Amino acid sequence: MMKRLILGALVMSSGVSAMPGMGNGNASMDGLKGNNPHGAVPMEDAVLVGKLTSQQLIFEMIPMGREYLAYKVNTEALSPLVKREDKVEILAVLGTWDKVSQQQVPRMMKILKILDNPNITADYVGVDKKGSAGETPLMEGVQVIAFPTFIVRQGGKEIGRIEGQTPQGLETELAQLLR
Repeated sequence: MMKRLILGALVMSSGVSAMPGMGNGNASMDGLKGNNPHGAVPMEDAVLVGKLTSQQLIFEMIPMGREYLAYKVNTEALSPLVKREDKVEILAVLGTWDKVSQQQVPRMMKILKILDNPNITADYVGVDKKGSAGETPLMEGVQVIAFPTFIVRQGGKEIGRIEGQTPQGLETELAQLLR
C-alpha cells in the first residue's frame, strides 16, 4: 500500500503518468494548487471534473480506493448478468467530493470487475459542486439530481437509473434493471 501511495505522489508531482489513464486524462482538478493534490487539498475533498478513469478514481481518491478494496460483492445477485450478450453502457455521474459517490462508485467498479462481462461497460464523469462537468460530450442532454447517478443504456437509449444510496445494493438494482 505504501508503495502505491508513493508512486501516486511521484506521478502527481511530476505530471507524468506511470499508468495509462492516470493523471493524464481530460479531468481538471478545481481548487487544487499546482500539480500535487496530495499537498494542496485532502484527497477526499478534491474536485475532479470531466471524463475520469477507474484508475484515477481508485488510485488518486484515497477514500474510493479504500472502499474498492473493502467492498464484498454479492456475486449471487450478479449471476443473471454473467453471460449477458447484448451491450450495456453505464454512465456514472459523480462528485469526487461527495461522500455517497466515494462509497457507491468504487462499489460499481468492483461489481463490473468481478462480473467480467465485456458487454457491460462504464464511463465515469466527475462534476463540480455547481454541477458542471466541463466540456464533456458524454453529458450532452443528461440531467442529474442525485450523486452518484448510474445511467444504464442499451442501444444508446436510457433504460433506467440508479441514484444515490441503494437500499437493496447496487448488484441487485443493476440485475433488476437488466432483466
